[in-house]
Amino acid sequence: MKKTIGHVKMPYIFVILILVVIFGVLTVRHFDKQEESASPDVKKSTSTAKSKNTFPKGVKSTDWDLVLVNKKHPLSAELNFNKVTVDDKQIDARIEQPLANFRQAAQKAGYATTLVSGYRSIAYQKQIFDNSVAQYEANGLSATEAKNKTALVIQTPGASEHHTGLAVDLAGDDALAAYPALQAEMDQYASQKWLIQHAPDYGFVLRFLSDAKSIQQTGIDYESWHFRYVDVANAKYMTQHHLTLEAYVVALKKANR
Repeated sequence: MKKTIGHVKMPYIFVILILVVIFGVLTVRHFDKQEESASPDVKKSTSTAKSKNTFPKGVKSTDWDLVLVNKKHPLSAELNFNKVTVDDKQIDARIEQPLANFRQAAQKAGYATTLVSGYRSIAYQKQIFDNSVAQYEANGLSATEAKNKTALVIQTPGASEHHTGLAVDLAGDDALAAYPALQAEMDQYASQKWLIQHAPDYGFVLRFLSDAKSIQQTGIDYESWHFRYVDVANAKYMTQHHLTLEAYVVALKKANR
C-alpha cells in the first residue's frame, strides 16, 4: 500500500515543479518587456540630462568673458572696464596675463608675434569703417556697394567686439610680413597655424571661422588673425564642438545657464 502511494505522489510533484519553472520564466519575460518598452523614455531622459551637463562647470551666458557684441547686439555706449597697455595697444586688464602666456608659448615654439590691434572705442571703429568705405568708393564701387563690402570684413561702429577689450588681432611676424593688411591667407604660415591651434589652451578662440554656417552666424568673413578671450574651459568646449560665440551663448541660454 505504501509503495503504491509513493508511485502516485512522484508524478504530481514533478508536474508542480514544471509549472513553477514555467511561471518563473513567464514572469521574467513580462518584466523584461515592461523594462524594454520603458527604455526609450529612459534613454531619452538620460541623454537629455547628459546634454545639459556637458557645458563647462559653472559657466553662464552672462559671464563677463562671454559678452556678445555684434551687428545684432551692438553697444550704444562704451563698456566700463579696466584697461592696460600692451605693445602700445589697450586690452581688458583681465586678459593681460592669458595673452602674455599665449604669446610667450608661441615664442618658445619659435614664432614671434605682433599684437596688431586690441581695444577700439566706438568712435575709432567708425573711423576705420568710414575709411574702408571711402577706399572701396575710390576703387569704383557705389556708396551702397562700398558699405556692404566693408561690412563683410569690418564690424559697424558699436558692433565690434574690439569694444570689449577681449578681442585681439594677433599675427605671426612672418605671416604679417606677407600680409600686412591682414588677410585670411595668413593661415598658410606655420606661425599662424600654431596660434590658431593652440589658442584654446590659453583661453582664446579664433572668432570668425571659415565655414558658411559660422559666417552666417557671425556676419563676418573668415579672419585667421582675430582671437577672442572666452576662458580656457569655454575655448576648449567651443573648439571641440565647432561653435561660434553666437551659437554657444544661445545654447547656454536654452539650457538656462
